[in-house]
Amino acid sequence: MQFVLFIGPHKVGSSQLQDFLYRNYVRLIQSGILYPMIEAEGLSFMVSKAIIGDIDDIPLPVNAREAHNAFAYKMISEVDETRFVPAKHSGLPRTRQMFRAIKKQIEFVQPEVVILASEVFSTFGVVSPRLIQTLLDEFPEASFRIIANLRRVDNYLSSWHGERLKAGERLHPLGRGAMQEYFETTHFDYRLILEPWVSMMPDADFILRDFSAVRSAGGTIEDFKEQSCLNFPDSLITPAPLNPSMHRAVQEIVRRGNGQLMPEVALNLRNFLEDVTPQLGLPKSSEIEMYGPDLREEMFDRFEDVHDYLGDLTGQAQFFSNIDNMLRCRPIRELDAVADALPKIRAQARQLSDPDARAFIEGFAL
Repeated sequence: MQFVLFIGPHKVGSSQLQDFLYRNYVRLIQSGILYPMIEAEGLSFMVSKAIIGDIDDIPLPVNAREAHNAFAYKMISEVDETRFVPAKHSGLPRTRQMFRAIKKQIEFVQPEVVILASEVFSTFGVVSPRLIQTLLDEFPEASFRIIANLRRVDNYLSSWHGERLKAGERLHPLGRGAMQEYFETTHFDYRLILEPWVSMMPDADFILRDFSAVRSAGGTIEDFKEQSCLNFPDSLITPAPLNPSMHRAVQEIVRRGNGQLMPEVALNLRNFLEDVTPQLGLPKSSEIEMYGPDLREEMFDRFEDVHDYLGDLTGQAQFFSNIDNMLRCRPIRELDAVADALPKIRAQARQLSDPDARAFIEGFAL
């Protein structure tokens, strides 16, 4: 039995890929490709989908849409009691029951290949290598192809930091203190993600992709089709990109809101900014500088060993062909971008029904 594992990490199109695999569950099974459900809600929904087709007026169950995130989070929670399954993944069974559900789908469907896809898999090696060993123990006859999309770390961290702000976390500015928290983590040192998988699965095929090449190849879904070496059927549903990154021009506003406002008010502020940002005619996020020259130089120096490791693992002289661009500052300073965005945001503030959030916008000063 062949398994294809997509291990993310974060902010590389994993949400869109999971949505694609979920929406095409029935067509994929008919073509010998199993993207397994892991609990009763997901399985029940897929039975109804197989019988009567898509049901537009029924919300997509999160444990079906993000089945393997739920699976991975539950596995982690059972080996580390300090880590918890996110509240949105409620009602999950024990992982032994999830593995049984996967095995029964394999038994009855007899697929040629099984796909497991979750950015949460990227944390397995750091949490406990036992998690990787569990996959080997549960499927001892399987062969594995493991795919990971990696972004150049300066681009990745600006997106990941925004993702944390989007979740309501209270953080220091990325270029003024927060960066130091990332250097020793999987979000900067990709060896921490990959080395445990390589060590535990020496016979696996590892496919590491520069995310800029993934985008050039048509995006995560199209690139995954190519790199997985599977025979995907034609005319599959391709969902729109999900979970867009927070625009860099509003990150400082959100950051201060998370720190100064009550959680519900901060949430209303974030939702408002997410809705109006596309309407404001802001410069591209990629043109806004979040670090500064000194921090970029430090990042570049610290990342050298990681980049050498990626090159050795893939046999490439330079895994990121444009690695020297880590040293290049973007043309617009972050705080200048915020200052330019503020009048445009205030002009839309009448759409903001929360008076406290609206007062925060009107009184915001750099």
